[in-house]
Amino acid sequence: MTSFHHAHLMSADLDGALGFYTRFFDAEVVADVALAGSRNVLVRVGSGRLNFYDQAPNQRGPINHLGMNVTDLPAVVARLEAGGVAVPRGIKEAEQFRYAMVPGPDGVLLELFEFDRERTPEPMRTYFELT
Repeated sequence: MTSFHHAHLMSADLDGALGFYTRFFDAEVVADVALAGSRNVLVRVGSGRLNFYDQAPNQRGPINHLGMNVTDLPAVVARLEAGGVAVPRGIKEAEQFRYAMVPGPDGVLLELFEFDRERTPEPMRTYFELT
């Protein structure tokens, strides 16, 4: 199963960005954590999600990637590679999850990820649909 999960944004003024989404869209900060070596702020906006890097936008601009929650990441990566899609860095292991960055059409970067329920603390389990 695959589902669209979040847009991952980069912010040079994280407090300002969080204030904007909180003030005008009733956003809720779910967690402020280090994931894969970077500070990430996980935000829920209604039924949608944003994930912020606490760093200035890079060459990709403020929208770094779109996150896709998958089950059986190795099988998804194998299907992509069999279909001719390069997965340049392969599958990376992090503290509570594994992921692969995949180039999509039109230069959109996709993060395919799979969290380990047992190693993921609350409230992140709800955020990443592990309940």
